[in-house]
Amino acid sequence: GAFAKRYIGVDFADVRYDKMAEAAGWYGERVEDPKEITPALQRAVDSGKPALLDILVDGQANLGPPDFATAVSIWFEGVEFPQY
Repeated sequence: GAFAKRYIGVDFADVRYDKMAEAAGWYGERVEDPKEITPALQRAVDSGKPALLDILVDGQANLGPPDFATAVSIWFEGVEFPQY
């Protein structure tokens, strides 16, 4: 690929991005337990607002790049979206 498997990581201070989203009128929620990702996604969808989930992860748990499509399919499994 373009980056020749040279991955870059950044450690940020503990910023409450969920609170920043709430201050802007969005739905914001911090998720610390991986088992809570899908329920949190459902709450975000149910809010009917733009949403931001601040999902805390162990920076050493997986040093490879994420497979975004797989992550999305797992996290959104069982989430019901409104029909427009």
